[in-house]
Amino acid sequence: MTPLLVLSLLLTFPAGADDQAKKKAPDKPQATPGHLAQAEEKLAAGDLDGAIEILKKAASGAGGDVSLRLGQLLERRLDLDTAADAYQAAAPKLSGAAKGEALGRLALILELRALPEAPAAAAEAAASDPEGTWPSVVRARTLAREGKGQEAAALAQKAQAAGGGVAAAAALGFAQEASGDPAAAEAAYREAAAGLLAGTATESAQVTAGIGLARVLRKTNRAAEAEPVLLKALQAAPGAVEAYKELARVKLALNRAEEAVGDAATAAALAESDPDAQRLALEVAVAKAVASLATTPDLALQDLTKLRDQKPDLAFVRVGLARAYVAKRQAEAALTELRKAVELAPQEGEAHYQLGYVLLVLKRDAASALPALEKAVAAEPGNTEYRTWLGAAAIEAKQPDRAVAELTKVVEAPGYRKLEAWVYLGQAHLNAKRYKEALAALEKANAQAPDNAAIEAFTAWAYFGLKDSKSFLAWAAKAKAHGHKEQTLLDYLARIEKGEAIK
Repeated sequence: MTPLLVLSLLLTFPAGADDQAKKKAPDKPQATPGHLAQAEEKLAAGDLDGAIEILKKAASGAGGDVSLRLGQLLERRLDLDTAADAYQAAAPKLSGAAKGEALGRLALILELRALPEAPAAAAEAAASDPEGTWPSVVRARTLAREGKGQEAAALAQKAQAAGGGVAAAAALGFAQEASGDPAAAEAAYREAAAGLLAGTATESAQVTAGIGLARVLRKTNRAAEAEPVLLKALQAAPGAVEAYKELARVKLALNRAEEAVGDAATAAALAESDPDAQRLALEVAVAKAVASLATTPDLALQDLTKLRDQKPDLAFVRVGLARAYVAKRQAEAALTELRKAVELAPQEGEAHYQLGYVLLVLKRDAASALPALEKAVAAEPGNTEYRTWLGAAAIEAKQPDRAVAELTKVVEAPGYRKLEAWVYLGQAHLNAKRYKEALAALEKANAQAPDNAAIEAFTAWAYFGLKDSKSFLAWAAKAKAHGHKEQTLLDYLARIEKGEAIK
């Protein structure tokens, strides 16, 4: 309708016509306890949609209890935006525990949608009912984000004991994740996300728990397991911005930066006021450039340098540029970017990890690499890649016992299936002259990578330490056949082949 037409219509009706129309309008339905009872009858008969329609018609003239119940039922079918509207309408009409629940539930939905109003809703919930179950849930999540994991866990456990159900279990997982206990966090998230994983999710907290589970899986190098969980989350709640964000990060972890672009863009479009979503879009752009290093290194370096110049205060951009320099074997240029990155973001593990990696691999400076890798592991205790390289640095620094301790944590991590930690663990035991332990680790490595000359050489040296000439000959010969060039091993092989005993 154009402005002129609106003005024409206003001039057509005499003053007071609007008042007369209001008098003639039918009265709005007034909620009574009967509306709630009727809705519950529909619900008991399996008619969720019918129950929702009754409450929708009654809500405008009702107390907050009707809107709260409407929100709960809307959430049951994961109609989260409409549920959030109902909770928002309910809160001003309620007090005490009911108000705390409405605001707590609202805060969880707003958090899932990455909306900036979420912290305010959580704070108002806590103020409304300081000891209540739902306020405790959202307060626990706030404490976890502040890095107060143990305090958050205690509050989440209190909410669980008070009947907080799925939301409390998800909050406990979040708290344990913040405390650096990925195994406990995974267990709590799995409990909370059971409905989502089974395809029967009925509340936002189950979706939130699924996203938390995926995040823990990604951070413990099981990104492939995380992806189907996130797809279920998005199927259940297509507006879950946090799921799109985590899916983009999972695809980055799986080296599928090109595919991550769409998920990051969707998150940024759905949550224009969320700094994390906007930052993620840049992270994906950096990852995409890094991924192109293998094919167009000069162009990737040019793109990353341009990004660095545009965003000099973003640590992850500098980390990406450093990786481009590493690809071109320009260690000093990489170190310059990485030292600036850890200065900008001392809490981020990736910058410390890449710094340690360059010092260890390109500069062969294990002593300097150790503290950088220690900081990386402290930032992400569940990251097995970071801890593997910490173990490798400890080996190079002639600290085999330290290496064994770190690498044992890696190989005992849930779902660890990679080769590197087993090889380094075998090497660490070998350096410490624990030959039987070395063979046990190297057996795992040989099973994953048969015909690997380096693993076969380590195995030969372990048998050499045990003075087992027959086994040494067999494994040293395999290593030689597969291209092993270490002259000391080859010399001993020749001598023992001539009948010399191992002394």
